[in-house]
Amino acid sequence: MVFLIFLKILMIILSVTIILCLYRAVIGPTTADRVISVNIIGTKITVLMAYVGAVFNEPFFFDLAMVYVFLLFISTLAFVKYLEVRSLDK
Repeated sequence: MVFLIFLKILMIILSVTIILCLYRAVIGPTTADRVISVNIIGTKITVLMAYVGAVFNEPFFFDLAMVYVFLLFISTLAFVKYLEVRSLDK
């Protein structure tokens, strides 16, 4: 019982920090700030998926979180490569 309450409090805290990172992604002064904040948002969503898997005792959420992490990593690398090529063209 205490464990579930603890997980719910952590989910609320993570949700608030996701909103703060979303603010940084929209208002960020540089492109690097935006890329980093979107990456942090993806990581926190992955943690939320793992928490949901723990609360509902469903291993499928852990598998989904792993796939999401791999996609997040690949998309971040692709976006950084795009920014690197774009900056060389200027």
